[in-house]
Amino acid sequence: MKVKSLLLSMCAIAALASCSQNDDEIPGGESNAPEAKVIIKLTGTGERASSRASGIPNDLDAQNGTVNNLTVFIFNKDGVVITKKYIGTPASVNANSVSTTTDATEVAVIANTGDLTGAGQLFATVSTKTALKAVLTDILKTPDTPAGGITQKDANLYMSGIGNLDPFVKKDETMQASVTIQLHFLAARIQLTKITFNGGSVQDNKYVQNNDFATTDDANFTITRVYLMSVQRMTQFLPTTDAGADYIAQNQKKYTGGVAWTAPWAAPAPTDFKQYDEYNIEAAADKFVEGTAAAKNSISDIGHWYTFTNDGVSDIANHPTVLVVEVKWRKTMATTKPKADAVNETKYFATYFGGGDKDELKAGQTYSVVLNLKGNFKPENQGGSGGGGTTDPTKPTVNSSVNVTVTAAKWANPINVEKSWL
Repeated sequence: MKVKSLLLSMCAIAALASCSQNDDEIPGGESNAPEAKVIIKLTGTGERASSRASGIPNDLDAQNGTVNNLTVFIFNKDGVVITKKYIGTPASVNANSVSTTTDATEVAVIANTGDLTGAGQLFATVSTKTALKAVLTDILKTPDTPAGGITQKDANLYMSGIGNLDPFVKKDETMQASVTIQLHFLAARIQLTKITFNGGSVQDNKYVQNNDFATTDDANFTITRVYLMSVQRMTQFLPTTDAGADYIAQNQKKYTGGVAWTAPWAAPAPTDFKQYDEYNIEAAADKFVEGTAAAKNSISDIGHWYTFTNDGVSDIANHPTVLVVEVKWRKTMATTKPKADAVNETKYFATYFGGGDKDELKAGQTYSVVLNLKGNFKPENQGGSGGGGTTDPTKPTVNSSVNVTVTAAKWANPINVEKSWL
């Protein structure tokens, strides 16, 4: 694994003489300290790009490291905001200058939110560090519109960091201080890297894409959709505990998912659950395509999604996030023409991030999933069982013929990852 950190290098320079102008908002208002300049040097930015859940782009990690805009909060020793500044187009080479005063002791930076400092926006009334930590944001742009957008995109992921300024020292008739801030992702990333089949005792299960299933008499199964449920959609911009990972309290969580919370999903639904198309990949001509040659019996790079932290969910009743692969299995082959007496059954392969199954989802982590379907998809009268899937996705799929590998890795900004999948 090769890691390159994305750092914000800040050099605070305070002139002994007064400055002529300060266009930056200073919410604290009454500071009598001399004016100063915080110079923010940004490295590691990438090109802007769009995102979609389906597929896994080759340059995904590089895209994730993109910084499109910054909001800077500068605090005094009492945690009061003395400067709040939005930088719409951060300089990647030249320094970004922010005016403040010499009583500055700490700096917080939030990236890629757009300008939320205006009236009625999330940061408008933030006047202390404590108040900033209390601000919540939703991953859904329009929670009541299923086809709406999300705030977390491949090349526009929220990041944040906070650091203490070094003591001011006199240098060349100016006062200087510096701080280096490491940015952290607020989201977790789930990617379904591969689904394999025919790796068990039965090695001639016939898979076809969904659009060919009805007309392929000897097909055994197809994938109809892949989706997430119980996606936790709220987060703070800074953790409650300094240098911690506590971005959300249990009683502040809200949820979304790729399909409606109706059968087979049992009531009650998670808190404020909203169905959202972003978290569902439906079968189509270009989806769930089987590989060829050495990649036969496998489907690769199925999709990826962003969620916010959903930890503290070891009990399945607390709604751990779940990745569902929905399969149509030909339980009974047709025996007549036209083939009207075939019986199909829906099977689910559910991977839970918590609930006693896999690791819980935490900010700044990426979770790569490989699903190996080693079971028998032949008709029931030939010993088939739907590949080991279940008819109930509300609990983890536990079957000896189904093997799920989840590789969790710390996610740096940006990061180059090389992995071999078994």
